Amino acid sequence: MKLIGIKYFSLLTLALTTVITACGDRHQKEGESQQPNVIILFSDDAGYADFSMNGNQLIKTPNIDAIAKNGITFTNGYVSGPVCSPSRAGLMTGRYQQRFGHECNLGGNYTKVDEELLGLPVGELTIADLMKQSGYRTGMIGKWHLGEKQQFHPCNRGFDYFFGMLGGSSTYHAGKARSIIRNFEQVNYKALPYLTDAFGDEACSFIDENKDHPFFLYVSFNAPHTPMHARPDYLAEAKSLFETEQRAINAAMTRSLDENVGKVMTKLKQLDLDNNTLVFFTNDNGGAMPYNASCNDPFSGTKGTFLEGGIHVPFLAQWPDVIPAGTKYNQPVITLDILTTSIAAAGGECPPDRKYDGVNLLPFITQQSNNIPHSALYWRLQHHGAIRKGDWKLIWFDDQAPRLYNLDTDISEQTDLAEEYPLKTKELLDDFNRWQKELQAPIWVSDPKWKEHSRQRYVQTYVNTLKKK
Repeated sequence: MKLIGIKYFSLLTLALTTVITACGDRHQKEGESQQPNVIILFSDDAGYADFSMNGNQLIKTPNIDAIAKNGITFTNGYVSGPVCSPSRAGLMTGRYQQRFGHECNLGGNYTKVDEELLGLPVGELTIADLMKQSGYRTGMIGKWHLGEKQQFHPCNRGFDYFFGMLGGSSTYHAGKARSIIRNFEQVNYKALPYLTDAFGDEACSFIDENKDHPFFLYVSFNAPHTPMHARPDYLAEAKSLFETEQRAINAAMTRSLDENVGKVMTKLKQLDLDNNTLVFFTNDNGGAMPYNASCNDPFSGTKGTFLEGGIHVPFLAQWPDVIPAGTKYNQPVITLDILTTSIAAAGGECPPDRKYDGVNLLPFITQQSNNIPHSALYWRLQHHGAIRKGDWKLIWFDDQAPRLYNLDTDISEQTDLAEEYPLKTKELLDDFNRWQKELQAPIWVSDPKWKEHSRQRYVQTYVNTLKKK
């Protein structure tokens, strides 16, 4: 593992030495460090193996690969939830979403719930709220999926600017994406290009408009989430490379994703902002195989499960002024850490009135700390959950015996060791149950059909056939 020693620039004093307001310009004194811009690039339902940095020989992702080359790869990067909306709630708050009841997905059937409550609880502070407190201009492009009522709108949750969709999916076809809005107004959707291109273009425009002021930008691409819509020209090229049309569509959609990541990175370089911009790239959950023809090799499992294929994701960061190029970090980290790391980089502080589960990763990746970020990571989605502690991982069910895996020797989770190691099983189960006691009951509960659906995805013979479809 390459970890180059480098002085960690303490930016926490910046807020005390520079007066910056949310509506003001950037005023930098001579010789004074400048607050970094912060960008989160988020893909949707992508398969772990569907990037050339992870060994894919047919799907080329040179721009995403370049973030890894120029920065750090977190080889054990996780999301806080195995499905879209809960994972995003954790990302936006830096807190396990189960602490505030945003445990289940949005976009299904619910029982006995007030529709005014279907969204990220208004008492939660978002990363955009906190970045604004540190003087940042804040923008969000793409898929929100944290509530469609007015009180949940991104512009009411800390973002100065929003361009995208409030729900969980949209058509990609040029001139067809009726759900796209700019702030509170619907755009002329007939003039929109292919949707992934529209999001990339809009992200570049936001950077252009805010280049002279510290900014926070969250670019939440919906590719390669269903519906499976690729640019016709890219699909035509991909068809000759893959056995199935669905796999070719996935590859073409991923190509568009990568190209628009490249647009953003090129814009930063053109404006001479790249060295002092902290960029994260990650995914909201594991690949949704077989629905979007993704591939999660070498992991078992899919979106919606707590097998590694559901929660272990590509996780990269780049900040040339601080993070050594080509670094790999092998300790487990989680998308909850993005908020706390970003706030620390900006010179801000997380409010003490609530528990933050994310940690500031900068001391760990710059060798200022020899500790590990997390002693354990936890997950729960209504009737199933998991804990990872070191190389040991336990998957919990509300109506079945737990499963125990050693990820060091069994990354594809083929061998359940619960009976062979009863004391380790009890240790992890006790830790998981202690964590559960800290959580709030879900505000809304998904339709019971999803329990049966998810249980099937833990049947090993079924799991092992998915990659063949």
